[in-house]
Amino acid sequence: MNKKELTEKAYQIAREQYANLGVDTDKALARMGEVIISLHCWQADDVGGFEVPGSELSGGGIHDGWFA
Repeated sequence: MNKKELTEKAYQIAREQYANLGVDTDKALARMGEVIISLHCWQADDVGGFEVPGSELSGGGIHDGWFA
């Protein structure tokens, strides 16, 4: 079995398990496709700036290269 087939099989098992609890996973996934979310992405060096009082964040970050 390839990765796609394994993933589909795993989802089928999960779908059945959630159905036993009264959850329609296909409906839930469809609803999720309608919801807009925004997630912040913190790098280790970003949060490291908060460990010592008076220290500064290192700057840079993963988005710096996007606009260069």
